[in-house]
Amino acid sequence: MIHPVRFFLLGTMRAQYGDEGLPVGSPLQQAMLAALLLRDGRAAGAGELIEALWGDEAPASASAMLRTYAWRWRKVLEHDSDAPVILTSVGDGYRTVVPAGAVDALHMEKLAAAAIGAARGGEDPAQVRRLFAEALELWGGEPLTGVPGPYAQQQRTRLRELRTSLLEERCALDLELGDTALAVPVLRDLTAEHPLRERPYALLMRALYQNGCQADALALFDRARRLLAEELGVDPGPELREIHQRILRNDPALLGPAAVRPAPVVQPGPVPAHLPADTPDFTGREAELEALHSALAAAVREPSVDAALPIAAISGMGGVGKTALALRVAHRLRAGFPDGQLYADLRGDQDAPADPNVLLASFLTALGIAPGAVPEALEDRARLFRSLLDVRRVLVVLDNARDAAQVRPLLPGSARCAVLVTGRARLFGLATAVQVDLDVFSVAEARRLLARTAGAERVAADPAAVGELIRHCGRLPLAVRIVAARLASRPSWTVARLADRMAAEQDRMAELRLGDLAVAGAFEWGYRQLTAEQADAFRMVAAVCRPDIGVPAAAAVLGTGPRHAEDLLESLVDAGMLTAPRPGRYRYHDLLRVFALQLAGPDGAEQRTAGESAADEVTTALRRQLRFLLANATAAFQQLVPGDPIGTALTPVPAPGATFEDAQAAADWVAEEFEAAITAVLATAHRAAPAEDVRVAADLLVALSPFDADPRYERLTGAAAAVAQAADALGDQRSLGRAEFIRGNLAVQAARLDEAAEHSRRAADACRAGGDVVVLQQALNDLGVLAQFRHRYQEAVHHYDEANSLARALGHRAGQTATALNSALAQVRDGRPAEAAAACRRLLPGLTDAEEWTGLSYALYVLGLASHELGEHRQAVTALEECLRICRAAGIPLREAQARYRLADTLRLLDRHGEALDQALRAVADCRELAAERDRGHALVVTARTLDGLGRTEEALERLREAEELFDGLGLPDAEDVRQVLARLDGSAGSADAPEATGYVVGVA
Repeated sequence: MIHPVRFFLLGTMRAQYGDEGLPVGSPLQQAMLAALLLRDGRAAGAGELIEALWGDEAPASASAMLRTYAWRWRKVLEHDSDAPVILTSVGDGYRTVVPAGAVDALHMEKLAAAAIGAARGGEDPAQVRRLFAEALELWGGEPLTGVPGPYAQQQRTRLRELRTSLLEERCALDLELGDTALAVPVLRDLTAEHPLRERPYALLMRALYQNGCQADALALFDRARRLLAEELGVDPGPELREIHQRILRNDPALLGPAAVRPAPVVQPGPVPAHLPADTPDFTGREAELEALHSALAAAVREPSVDAALPIAAISGMGGVGKTALALRVAHRLRAGFPDGQLYADLRGDQDAPADPNVLLASFLTALGIAPGAVPEALEDRARLFRSLLDVRRVLVVLDNARDAAQVRPLLPGSARCAVLVTGRARLFGLATAVQVDLDVFSVAEARRLLARTAGAERVAADPAAVGELIRHCGRLPLAVRIVAARLASRPSWTVARLADRMAAEQDRMAELRLGDLAVAGAFEWGYRQLTAEQADAFRMVAAVCRPDIGVPAAAAVLGTGPRHAEDLLESLVDAGMLTAPRPGRYRYHDLLRVFALQLAGPDGAEQRTAGESAADEVTTALRRQLRFLLANATAAFQQLVPGDPIGTALTPVPAPGATFEDAQAAADWVAEEFEAAITAVLATAHRAAPAEDVRVAADLLVALSPFDADPRYERLTGAAAAVAQAADALGDQRSLGRAEFIRGNLAVQAARLDEAAEHSRRAADACRAGGDVVVLQQALNDLGVLAQFRHRYQEAVHHYDEANSLARALGHRAGQTATALNSALAQVRDGRPAEAAAACRRLLPGLTDAEEWTGLSYALYVLGLASHELGEHRQAVTALEECLRICRAAGIPLREAQARYRLADTLRLLDRHGEALDQALRAVADCRELAAERDRGHALVVTARTLDGLGRTEEALERLREAEELFDGLGLPDAEDVRQVLARLDGSAGSADAPEATGYVVGVA
């Protein structure tokens, strides 16, 4: 009975349970199990395993790590077992209980021992050779590829040496049986791989002699002798010298049975020309064509002695045009390969990929070998194939390969040939001359293909609709080809009509089908190759991946650790189902994401975990992502605004958020995850989610809102509107108040006064109803700002005072400072500068001692304005200059610009017009760069007054008209003040100053 669990160590480490692939974990986890498997049932203590994995550099946690790896392996291997039966504990170590036949490396060693024993026992050479062939066919590549540790390295060396010895023994038997055509390519490879190993030279010299190439055999001896002398300073050994002497004597015993056993006869026949027809409307890909053509054209020229077989590989997702590109290149090159072109579809994206053994039989018969003379064993066929192509120029196109192991037996050995391989995944392990990772079309290429197939006039008639259609196709060549063909077959349709039919995501896969062409079909084959775990990950991550996703977020969505999540995502990249635009970030092609979402829909995937519905799967993914985002956004908020009570009033989530070193790191995280967060919030609001999820969505927006949102204003506002609607429908006053606060606060920052007032009032009402005092304090501050913008200063003071009382009750010192200074600023404009100055002087000592630079700069700023209004101009200059110094040092650019134009206004009254103009002009420039339009208007007014004082009236009028236009555009009453200044240039400006306009403060913003 075949053991259900099998392990593959000869190549990249793999494990299988039946036909299902098992995850093998991290490289160190692989190293631990490999060290046990290769002991063939013998136990290894903890000390031995630590030495095997780390050598002298073992970490302090090595023992704990071993226990973790054992626990992980047991989760993978112990199917339906109450106690471990495969990986068992022995003392402080472990042993594996599996038959040798279940481990390819051990199985190879047993077959090798049997073959060597049979050879020494004088058994039939043909039977012995079959045993060697069976052992060698288990070889899948470099043993334990990528597995770290001293033990793995020792085993790699040992197993490589074993394989080399087996190949030598196998070749010796080939020569004994007269099959030199099979032995020569292998021996050439061995002498190249092991240039200082003498036996391959001896065997190759004998093979050449048997083929009648005595001179080549003697030349090979001279080359080996020189190499040994140059590298080692030694002469050839006895075996090599003996074969040399026998060849010089023309020893007939060297010929063996070759004289009576000829090589397979090559029958004359047509030159193979297997290439399918080229695509007549092939479009674009100029750079890729040039790279592939240049790499393969080297074979057309006479190769140098050390030239290698040129292999070009094309990888990419299904439908991206790999086959079309390969055939275009192959047809361009076919004249350079007069001995033929071989083509095979390896069906790597299907359940039953093509067998290399069967393909080799087809290739050999195409090259003239009689069917009855084709060897049975794969390795024999591969050797004969290489021998036949050794002096020919043949182009081999291997389309749709699954992996390098499938391709390797089909490769010629001669540099006169060339190979072009396509596959969804990169074929790691092939020494390629060029690797093309084929991407989707550019917009221009997609347009050209549409025009060539559907008609240039038709495409030119509606460029906007063409752009939409290409966007719906995701620029995937197969999708563009299908819609182009559909348009060509329906002359009455406009491009706009087809674009409209594809506008809804759920309709796209149905529209992207024509005859036997279907985008979904191209994706389906790739999906069916995934393991159950990969398929689950493919669907679940697609539910939340917009526009891309990082490893930590994916780990949260999948409910696994970051390392395992990364391994899963990388395996999907290798399968051509995901892309990695940069390290640690993953993205779906738009149509692949649509395909994945349909798998997770009502008619979802067959591979889904038993008992979980499609709706549950999407809901679970979204809920996990939302909580992951809130945990990290909360940590970012607390880093940016330490001490703000909102930071502790957000919904707690089970997993802790990330640790950010500083505010910049927090801002960087927000910038990276902002779009994903907004998309998650919108999806939650639109799915009629339960109140618990809507609350998390609202708090996520609150946590994101202190960060610079100017470029993303509409996205954040739209998400808050959706949450407000969902909360209102649920009667959730807390979430409604927070969403409306976000809408109001953003509108305040954008100077959308009517909108800001409406949402801020709604926020205050909902917060009062829901008892949300923390957000109410912020909403009241915004209402005060709005009243001050409209010159309703007493109303502003009332809102600020209430907000201040709440901040005091909450212990929110920064909030108290902000509202107190906002109130002082309103008092300045309400004709009470003395009260404002007194309030600022009370706050200054505490802010100075605490080094709260933002709050200190604001207090100095308001004190400067109050002193200006009191006529204490020198004191005003002192306060504003100190404010400027702090702003420059602490990096507070907007307050610096405000202080600069207020300083200019005071300097003007001190008859220091030159200094005043310089400060005012710098303030105008700074405000323009900061996109602070209201402040730029005030800076322009001060500039105009200063210019007028210098007698430059026309320039002053120009600046005032610019300010008037600005204020009118913002809907601010300051425009009327400017009109009064226009009427009397020497009057005092009546414009109000800028109150605190943000609901979140570090000290005071």
